[in-house]
Amino acid sequence: MGMDKNELVERLYRGQRDKVFRYLYKKLNSREEAEDMTANVFVEVSRSADKFDPAKAAESTWLFSICRNLLNRRLRDYYTHKRIYDANLCPREEDACQADDIDDFIQRDCLFDALALLPETQRDIIILRYYKGLSPAEIAERLGLSYSNVCVRTNRALAKLREALA
Repeated sequence: MGMDKNELVERLYRGQRDKVFRYLYKKLNSREEAEDMTANVFVEVSRSADKFDPAKAAESTWLFSICRNLLNRRLRDYYTHKRIYDANLCPREEDACQADDIDDFIQRDCLFDALALLPETQRDIIILRYYKGLSPAEIAERLGLSYSNVCVRTNRALAKLREALA
């Protein structure tokens, strides 16, 4: 690859740092935590810059996938510790319901991250099929693909999602 790793990190830091911070601040609702997480994101960007492939994703897509992964890990750790702490203090039925809600939130967030790894057309097909409820024929018409192509791409996308979520 002809791209200098340091150049990539510097360009992303200068161009995207504020966007990353705002995204994290919105999710964490804490300036201090958002600042720490922003620094961690760019440390991870620096560590994995040699793995970036512009043929697979745009720089900003790659950056925000790192950001979301670190945020998910942070939230997962927080909620796991909170659940253990709460269970030890006051094990009630209501806490079990909250824990289930948290698990649902984490699973949904992990699914969104996995969807972000799919190529755009596969992601569109999955969203149209499973979130919008369109049939393969309707998807084919909307995206200008053949029916069989939609079916093949759906199967490939589902296989990639299973792999990413495993």
